[in-house]
Amino acid sequence: MILVSGYYGFGNLGDEAILAALCQDLVSLGISRRQIVVPSGNPQQTAAEHGVSVLGRCDLKGIWRVLSSARCMVSGGGSLLQDATSKRSLPYYLSLVELALLRRVPVVMYAQGLGPISSGPYKSWTARVYKRAAACSVRDEDSLRFLEELGVPEEKIVLAADPVFARGLAANTGERTRRLLLNLRPHEGWPEQSSLWLEHLLRWEQEGWSVEFLPLGPGDQELGAFLQTRCPGLKVHAKPELSNLDRMFQGAALCISMRLHGLIFSALNDCQPVGVNYDPKVAAVCAQLRVPYVELGELGRLPELVSQVLTAMEEQRQGYQRALGELQRRTAGNRRVLAQVLR
Repeated sequence: MILVSGYYGFGNLGDEAILAALCQDLVSLGISRRQIVVPSGNPQQTAAEHGVSVLGRCDLKGIWRVLSSARCMVSGGGSLLQDATSKRSLPYYLSLVELALLRRVPVVMYAQGLGPISSGPYKSWTARVYKRAAACSVRDEDSLRFLEELGVPEEKIVLAADPVFARGLAANTGERTRRLLLNLRPHEGWPEQSSLWLEHLLRWEQEGWSVEFLPLGPGDQELGAFLQTRCPGLKVHAKPELSNLDRMFQGAALCISMRLHGLIFSALNDCQPVGVNYDPKVAAVCAQLRVPYVELGELGRLPELVSQVLTAMEEQRQGYQRALGELQRRTAGNRRVLAQVLR
């Protein structure tokens, strides 16, 4: 058995895409899907979507039982180890690693994007876990530097990339049209900024854009519905499944996204990504993809940034396509750390 710990079963399409990529890595190394055990927020849905064995996320007795015969535990991927959006998630994930180490089960820290961590004790705990792990990969340079600052030896860490880049480029044979995809996620400043988003939507409509809201995670749909009540021309999609996600991007020229994986999905579908940076991980993936972003506190600049992107569209496109090639090659590092333990 392989125990996989992550933010799975909560309707976040990015995390579900990570789990799909991780399962594919394990299958390529000879592990059957039924041998993969995933603690999930929605076990029935996770089993149906990924074909894996499941447990309830808080079923600590079941997790302890699985660890008694597990070949290894995989922690990741994604933004599990941070205390900015929640003070509870980081101790949860680190505690599961501690359970595995108590059982003498080798731990793989897989494709993690670390930080920010403001708590000194949590920083020390994170460093201790990484030093004791059997193998580690991170998805970006900032995470690598963060671990080095915590005293984790550089040779212990493989600089890889987000596993979702391994999905590969989707076939996009249609012409780009004036379709603009918008993905927003709940955040603290939404009540104050919602009117500014409405101004942007009306402006883009007047400029001839067909604007479509694309929900990708918990709470997104409600934001789209709110905007639609005040801007009836806005089309709000139902939240897609991984199986039909690529179809949403066909023919779209731009995707403005607050979610990291919204930007990755956009680039993989040859749709120009523009980021809205609410968290350092968004700025990090924009830097990796060589695409522009606007700070959440500077939303007034967004229409100007979009105009600049449109002026240099082909140059922008060549930049993110070159970046994709390198990032896709780097995803092999995630599979390599699994193989290091399993073989």
